[in-house]
Amino acid sequence: MSQTAPSPDAQIAKRRVELLFENVLVSQGFSVVNASILTWLRFQEQATEMTIWLLLVTLAVIVRLAVTFLFFHRRAWFPDQQWLRIKGGAALLSGLIWGGGAVLMLRQGSEWDILLAAFTVAGMASAAVPLLSAKIEIYWLYSSAMLGPCVVTLLTLPTTRWTLTMVLMTVLFWITLLASSRRFANALLAEVMREAELAVERDRAEAASRAKSVFLANMSHEIRTPMNGLLGIAEVLKMSDLDEKQSELVEVMSNSGRSMMDILNQILDFSELEAGRVKIDAIRCSPAAILRTVVQMFEASARLKGLELQYDLSPDMPEAMLAAPGEIVKIMTSLVGNAVKFTQKGRVDLSVWAGHEMGQGEDEFTLYISVSDTGPGIAQKDQERIFAAFTQVDDSATRDFGGVGLGLAAARKTAQLLGGDVSLESVLGKGSRFFVFLPVRRAV
Repeated sequence: MSQTAPSPDAQIAKRRVELLFENVLVSQGFSVVNASILTWLRFQEQATEMTIWLLLVTLAVIVRLAVTFLFFHRRAWFPDQQWLRIKGGAALLSGLIWGGGAVLMLRQGSEWDILLAAFTVAGMASAAVPLLSAKIEIYWLYSSAMLGPCVVTLLTLPTTRWTLTMVLMTVLFWITLLASSRRFANALLAEVMREAELAVERDRAEAASRAKSVFLANMSHEIRTPMNGLLGIAEVLKMSDLDEKQSELVEVMSNSGRSMMDILNQILDFSELEAGRVKIDAIRCSPAAILRTVVQMFEASARLKGLELQYDLSPDMPEAMLAAPGEIVKIMTSLVGNAVKFTQKGRVDLSVWAGHEMGQGEDEFTLYISVSDTGPGIAQKDQERIFAAFTQVDDSATRDFGGVGLGLAAARKTAQLLGGDVSLESVLGKGSRFFVFLPVRRAV
């Protein structure tokens, strides 16, 4: 049963919660470092109080890091609203501890000591703007717990121009932080909304692509059925008593039908790959048999064009392997077929060998396939583009050689589905080499 995609509002709410738990490690490291510096500077005057305060700051850091770890590794434990409450509680705890430390440091010491303490607490409050503004209520709670005690403590000090200036500056800074957090929250919300809209459009495009692939697969099946009937009729007519002109027309019909079937088969293979209908089963098969099957398909056409079709199977290749022989044949057929089709003179070389890569077990190895030709080659700017669906190097190729530009796209998709890939090396005017690697297992 298909799952309904989350609405944009749900995606926005989800992303805002995630933003609250990002970059927590850096911010908590910043908190411990600042608290340690203040403790070191005030240790002689308030050794016991500052030690206890530093331990409390460290405890709050551990709590916030633990909450963050649980969020990313056990998020399913609670709904997002519960995580917001947990995050708010952890932020309030941290803010109260810092506010309590501010009370300790502002009550005694020189004016410069008090100024340094106030400056550090204000810096902690401002640094949290980008970290907590995804849920602005949490930031306001955190900053109020930090700066509120500072203002109250400064008001309890002897009234001087200096203390009044400190109170005024702290209040104005607090108001500025609240306004900045509001602006930051709005900008963040706008960015999250854009991300959600893009995600919705991406999901729609992917759904449309899947629907297109399913449609192509279904239509290819539907068209192939009557086409097989027409080809059968053509074969029956070939065996009938026809004059020369009639035989020629029947041959044209038969050849056209086979060309149409080839195109339909390409479309069907590609659409089934895109629609996710291809089921890969690893079975016992012979690399040598796969190679012979592919070579036999193209020996006659290569000979008719005057091409040398050479093939090589490495002596150290296992006699049997566990793989998907049908899909491997499709990949090799596409690459060798293109090489024969586009090469006008010279040769086509097909090589197959085995390799053992780092991290593979004793019964695992990599099947390497190389198809090279002395054809026209492919320009550097076109070498990646030709793996896109319905793409050929230039439009004249369709007129001269036929095809719809799906062979290489299907070959790469199939290879990737098998855990490998297809790559290309080519020099314009000097030929091309397609290189395939596929992870397989030895058959016992």
